[in-house]
Amino acid sequence: MLDAGSLERCSEAILEDSRTYSVEEDRALALNLRALAARIRSGELSTARFSVDLICEIHRAIFEGIRGHAGRTRSRSFGQEHLSFGPNRSIHRSDVADALERLAGDVRRSLASLDDHPTDPAYEPSALHLAVWTHAELIRIHPFEDGNGRSGRAVMSWILVRLGLRPIAFEMPKDEYLLCLNVYFTKGDLTPLIDLTLGCYRD
Repeated sequence: MLDAGSLERCSEAILEDSRTYSVEEDRALALNLRALAARIRSGELSTARFSVDLICEIHRAIFEGIRGHAGRTRSRSFGQEHLSFGPNRSIHRSDVADALERLAGDVRRSLASLDDHPTDPAYEPSALHLAVWTHAELIRIHPFEDGNGRSGRAVMSWILVRLGLRPIAFEMPKDEYLLCLNVYFTKGDLTPLIDLTLGCYRD
């Protein structure tokens, strides 16, 4: 019989394998990302209400046909209890559902407030802040077994397009991106990640 430590190591090995892609899977992932980016850019998804279902739909669109857990969030009965990403650790799987609902509610209220003040000089900076913050919170929660970064950046683009701005690239300079996320997770400072996003905008 495996002890708790052995079970944890086995689970980590399985998870690590789930994050490794074959050449065919990489190709399929690239196609899925391209198709999703086009849907977001065209505004096709912008009429949707921001919700946990929308977050899951975005994840499903990225991983459909590649991973069996496409669109499925961690829960009491599914997924790792915690996920590690860099020096950070996700919330417990039992807390994912409530955390996502709270996030979705916060985002809906912020979207409504921005909708009410489209000519405010602070509209665009506030829209960018909301998009980047939502993305960072999704990374902090880590609702999915895999693909949280890609899903979070897709959600960021969804918010920007929904608010009349152009989307951001799904891929960012990895090392700088992770450093900026770590600043937010450890210090609560979103400024470096906003600056990185603006840099990608200009590029």
